[in-house]
This record gives sequence, structure tokens and C-alpha cells, in this order.
Amino acid sequence: MKKIKLALLIILSVIILAGCGKSAKEEFFDYTKKNVTENSSNDISMTIKDIKLTADMKDSPEANVMVTQLKDIKVTGSMQHDVSEKATNTKLNIEALGQKIPLEFISKNDDMYFSLDIFRGISKIASQFNSELPSDEKTLSAFDGKYLKLSDADTLEIDSKSATNLTKEFQKEVSNYFTSLDEERFTKENDVVTFKLTKKDVVVLAEKFNTLSKSKKEYKEFVIPDFDEMIKNLPKALDVKFNLNTKTNDLAVALTSTFDKKDEGFIDSIEVLYNYKPNDKQVAIKLPAKKEIVNVKEIEAILAPYLSDELDEELDGDFNMADDEFKELVKELEKEDFSSFSAAESDELLEEYEPLLTEKQYKTIEKIFKNK
Repeated sequence: MKKIKLALLIILSVIILAGCGKSAKEEFFDYTKKNVTENSSNDISMTIKDIKLTADMKDSPEANVMVTQLKDIKVTGSMQHDVSEKATNTKLNIEALGQKIPLEFISKNDDMYFSLDIFRGISKIASQFNSELPSDEKTLSAFDGKYLKLSDADTLEIDSKSATNLTKEFQKEVSNYFTSLDEERFTKENDVVTFKLTKKDVVVLAEKFNTLSKSKKEYKEFVIPDFDEMIKNLPKALDVKFNLNTKTNDLAVALTSTFDKKDEGFIDSIEVLYNYKPNDKQVAIKLPAKKEIVNVKEIEAILAPYLSDELDEELDGDFNMADDEFKELVKELEKEDFSSFSAAESDELLEEYEPLLTEKQYKTIEKIFKNK
């Protein structure tokens, strides 16, 4: 999870670097600065341009089928940024395995909302792999038009305020790093400015991120404990090429990853293309209405019948939670506020836990629910 957070922070920070001039290098940073200081609306897309198999897997029917499925994945959509309102709206459509999955994020200040319309598409894809997710209309319709507030304390694994502060500080580090790069790394032909990142750059930025995470107590949760191992496991080569058209403000990004043979994977290299193109679709960003927002507890309640059935199938009746696991569960539950739960909802949750607990453990959990 933290590897994902690191990757996202690095990519986002590169895109919003501050700049200071008019050379090829300076034109590139003028564009990125404009994107965060002015309202913007862009069409965006992602495609997998090429996947090369390792020599020993080129004739494998299974590997080639998987490559075809991967290359068929497409992402299209739009990203809108309202500076005065400190709001963004990202809408994407993911085409994969014959399904179209909508993905939407809306944010304002430190609040972020995630559309649950994605659930229908995920359910259909899961069914293709014999993974049973709820697919009945009653359950699916319960998610339609609903949003999960990601910034709620019971949703995120991280402190959103600390994450915001860390991101701002890291962006300054990234800005300082890129303004120190040689002018020769930025070239211009006709109206297109080209800039390249290498694996060395990614490692330097990753090191800066981890050092910054260790610098303050509030950032402690973002420190990557297995940092050296993560760096060692990066692809053999990483190349990120930015092509910015200074007339149209179209930005094309090509990410190429080349893997080491010792990794024993079936892919030798993969090239992914991202495109950002300005449009004139700027409209007011509307936050979800109160009635459209659900929390984790409500989602669990919707899925409870399904989860209960699945649990009954997996348990053999002799399973009990280990003491250390139970202590962690108690710690987490004591942090929660169950005051808004009705007696029926509390009883329903207790029923979910009962098969996993000893009689003594069950009474402890019952007391937590009843006293909240």
C-alpha cells in the first residue's frame, strides 16, 4: 500500500512542479505551474502501447492470451481543477475484459469522495474468474449514485492532514531537484518540448520522500520500512518521456519498464502511454449531496448477508481467533463510535463475529458494542 502511495506522490509531484523561465526546461515548468495556479480541464487517456514477452515465453499460448487482454485495457476520461474552490473532479472509464467500469473522484480542500458506481463492473469481471461477488439487482442498486467519503477517519488508513502536509513539502523537494537538472535534458523541436526521467531520478526522488517522512513525527506512518528492498525490486530500467506541445498544451507521457531476467516473470518490457489534452468543458464542480454519501459501516451492512454466507462456508466450526489477533481487534473496535448503531445493527455485527470467537471473547466484543 505504501509503495502505491509513494509512486502516486512522485508522479503527481512531477506533474505539478514550479518553474521559472523560457528555455525548453523553463517552458516545461511554466506549463506545470499553470496547471495548478489556474482553472483547468483536460481529457485524459491511458493505453498499453506494447508488451514484450521474454524469449522463453514468446510461444506460450497462455502468456500471449494474457498479453492480448492487457493490451485491450483502455482508460479514458477527464480531469477538472477549480483553483478558487480548491476542488477537483476526475472521471474515468476503464475498459477491461469486455466491461466498462466508471471511476470517479471528487475532492474539495481535504475532503475526497469516491463513486461506488464502480461496483457493478467489478462484480461482472469477478464473475468471469468464478469469484463470487454480490450480483443481484437489489445489492448492486444500493451502490448506484452513492459515494464513499475517503477522508473519514474510519475509511483511510492514514491521517489525511498529515498526508496533505507531506505532499506539499515533498513537492518543494521535487521542484528543487528538477530545477537543478541540466538544461540539456530538456530539448525542443518545433513546438514540442521533450524531457526524460530515468530510474536514477525515480530512486533519488524515492530517497527524498523517505528522508522527509522520517523528518517529523507526524509523517512517521509514511516511512517505508522495507525501503532498500523496494528499491532493489524496481524494474531493471524505468524511462519516463514527457512530450509537451507548447502551442496546444497537449502532454503525452510514455512510461517504459524493462524487467530483469532473474525476476522470472513472463514480461520483458511494457510501455504505457498517458495523454492529457485541454478541453473547454469547465463547469462548476458539484460535491455529493448528504443523502448520496455512505460510510464503511453502511457498506458492510449492505454486504453482510453475502459475507456471512461466505464465512459460513469457509469455517469448519472449530476455528477461534488467536489471542494476539483478538487484542488487535479489540483495539480497533474501541476506537470506533457505535453510538449511532441501532440495537438490531449491533446484534447483526455480533452475529458476524460470533463464529470466530470463544465465549469469553464474544462477551468482550458484546460489551464494546453495548457500551458505545
